Amino acid sequence: MKNRVVNRIVFVWIIMVAIMAIFGKVAVAANDGGRTAADFLQIGIGARAAGMGGAHSAASNDAGAAYWNPAGLTSVSGGEVVLGHFSLYQDIKMEYGALAFKTSDRTSLAVSITYLGYGQIDGYDVAGVSTGEQIAAYDWAGGLSFAYRLNQNLSLGATGKFVNQRLDDVSGSAFALDLGARYEFEWFTVAGVVANFGTKMDFDGVSEQLPTSARLAVSAHPWGPSLGTSLELDNRFQGGAAIKHGVEYCYDGQYFLRTGYNYLPQADHRSFGQGMSFGVGARFGRAEVDYAFSPGEKYAAEDLHRLSFKLQWGK
Repeated sequence: MKNRVVNRIVFVWIIMVAIMAIFGKVAVAANDGGRTAADFLQIGIGARAAGMGGAHSAASNDAGAAYWNPAGLTSVSGGEVVLGHFSLYQDIKMEYGALAFKTSDRTSLAVSITYLGYGQIDGYDVAGVSTGEQIAAYDWAGGLSFAYRLNQNLSLGATGKFVNQRLDDVSGSAFALDLGARYEFEWFTVAGVVANFGTKMDFDGVSEQLPTSARLAVSAHPWGPSLGTSLELDNRFQGGAAIKHGVEYCYDGQYFLRTGYNYLPQADHRSFGQGMSFGVGARFGRAEVDYAFSPGEKYAAEDLHRLSFKLQWGK
């Protein structure tokens, strides 16, 4: 009886995510015209995830799950910290940190913060004359996550976030919620996530919705733990959809090779090779260092580099 109730819970949960993924763009985007605030929430964190093309909602099983799928935090044993650095275009840089720890056999908690800095911007007056001042511009979000394992296979999780954007002395804030589910079978995992569902952000008198999205994902290890693959559909309610795929190979339980690809059906201007990513990693005891590289996009002309570090302790 208990197992039937649990199975119904996960079935309803994933069906709700699927409905939002399929119909969310029509229901929400029609009222918003595709405009959102705080788009940095969709950039993604972690070099391991980036090396796999961002297909990580089902594969995430460390402190970084606070971003990708909070239900994955139940896989954390003891305590864990993840730190990430992402060099975007020109002087724009993104920093991420998450601390996760197991509070009982069934529950886990995590705190996380994301910071996106735009570097120093030259100030100008209304006549277009330089003021000689430097304007600060940055975005950040802080989150608190909770995950609960209902049984050996099923985990649910939620992340509450405070989101803030600032340009000089003008700022806007909002609250957001991520909901995630994860069901583990013998050699594959199915996951569903609704991310950045929350209040509108008022920025200098203009109210805009957050970049809400729904993700459906599956990860698999059909030939054992050394080789894994993941596939993900990411539907942004105020934008288009993305199909992401990644592969990870682990040698001797210590060294990692990764590659991935994300396909944007609506971006027909893309040429083959754009959207690809590559990554490597190495594990030293309870520490792991990961690096990811993405070739320059058509309009960016800059290669993208990510670096992340993970440290585990306890059990």
